[in-house]
Amino acid sequence: MSGLTRSRRWALLLNYLVGYTFLYPLLAGMLSVTVYELSGMDIRSWLSGLIYLFVLISSLMLAWPLIQRDGKKFLARPRAIVQDSAKRYVVMYFSMLVLNVLIILLSGQTSSQNQETIVSELIRSPLQIVLVTCVFAPIVEELVFRGVLFTSLRQRAGYRIAALVSGLLFGLLHVYSSLFAGNWMDLCFLVVYGAMGVQLCLAYEHNETLFSPILMHAFNNLISVILILV
Repeated sequence: MSGLTRSRRWALLLNYLVGYTFLYPLLAGMLSVTVYELSGMDIRSWLSGLIYLFVLISSLMLAWPLIQRDGKKFLARPRAIVQDSAKRYVVMYFSMLVLNVLIILLSGQTSSQNQETIVSELIRSPLQIVLVTCVFAPIVEELVFRGVLFTSLRQRAGYRIAALVSGLLFGLLHVYSSLFAGNWMDLCFLVVYGAMGVQLCLAYEHNETLFSPILMHAFNNLISVILILV
């Protein structure tokens, strides 16, 4: 189901989970400090943009056989897939809304650290964050979590376990920085992001093309950005 060789799958995982999450920001931070000490230039935003561009392009190249295969499936019935994805998005949105309300009532937490970071970054560099949240994240995260993790687990453990594990790892991605910072209350939002991940797996399973969860993910992030800006 994955449409990718084992080496491509591992390369995609390492490029994102190790490179994008830890290694590339670490190297960029060291380089920006060195450049600032030598010249007084602040190149952090430029390096951040280069990381996003590199990870996006390299992910697309590594996943190209999968993208070609699923692209053909999408083009075979685009209207049906878009309509189904839209219906599934509505269900996903309201389920996440209910979970968020329950979290607010039970814990008093009004928003996750991930959401607060997006708000602050939107103020500082709006164009970059809009592109990251609405283009970069939907494409790269769906390639990794649905295109590689979900499909690989699906072949070994079945749909339910694969969707649950992939969804939980997707949720963990959105709260891990808070946990490292000692903000354990943010762990409750793992349920919200995890539920989103599971429903994106369901859309992929039903429509048999990665373009379905990509569309849902992109639209969800676009709506979130619009609500923040408004």
